[in-house]
Amino acid sequence: MTVAFLGPEGTFTETAARLITGGEGDLRALGDITEVFRAVEEGEVQRGVVPIENTLEGSVTATLDALAFDTELLIEAELEIPIALVVAVASGAGLDAVEAVHSHPVALASCRRWLASNLAGVERVPATSTARAAQLVAEDGGTSLAAIVNPLAAERYGLDVVARNVADVQGNSTRFIVVGRALPEPTGWDKTSVVVFIEENRPGALLKLLEIFAERDLNLTKIESRPTKAELGEYCFFLDVEGHLAGERVGDALSAVHRTHRAVKVLGSYRRSGARRTDEAERIAADDDSYRAAAAWLTDWRARIGR
Repeated sequence: MTVAFLGPEGTFTETAARLITGGEGDLRALGDITEVFRAVEEGEVQRGVVPIENTLEGSVTATLDALAFDTELLIEAELEIPIALVVAVASGAGLDAVEAVHSHPVALASCRRWLASNLAGVERVPATSTARAAQLVAEDGGTSLAAIVNPLAAERYGLDVVARNVADVQGNSTRFIVVGRALPEPTGWDKTSVVVFIEENRPGALLKLLEIFAERDLNLTKIESRPTKAELGEYCFFLDVEGHLAGERVGDALSAVHRTHRAVKVLGSYRRSGARRTDEAERIAADDDSYRAAAAWLTDWRARIGR
């Protein structure tokens, strides 16, 4: 299997792609998120891996917009990985002679305290990615440059790691998704992602949407608005709901949304990252059984009409 990922090589997205594929198959680095989606759509690769959300920075809007407006591809899986940042220098160099630190702007911003304490007054130079920062330091080969990168980039470009875990806030993670064309089978601990377009912007419109899920005791793990790009002030809503499209309650809720709103687009129904079947999953399955029993009861009564 060939998998495209948001490049360049040595990024956190490559790390995610390697974990998702288990080291098997071919990986192809592409320049931006749009290219990844296009490669999957045109059959150049079988799957694509892109970031969708970060603990500190929030959603990756380019990914959300591509899913909502630009493609019919589906989310087949997700993976959440911790973002570990290290300071790397050319082989044999140290921090004493460093005059400039290169990294992605988000990485630089997330390491302000460490930089102020250890490299005060040193120039901070934005790069297009942490991998590109590592490449620049490797190409320079001198002692005056350092880069804040992920461990894979340091290894890829032969740099020495001189400091680890330099982010100001530990526990930062990024969620990555695998895009393809399939709807995976339910696992018992799943998530369904949709984007909903409101019929009319009026008081209580969002509340009525949320009530559909609340009435069915469904937990929404994400609610986010984005412009529809059709008219100023017009928004659509991205929702992640616990449960699979195959489940009775999720299916019933989505049917109600489809009936009462202008449009609803399913973005995927897939296993939640790091999740496993638990007592809560058993409860959800039992609740689905009660929905099926209620539907069967109603069907039986309707069959008696006109007898």
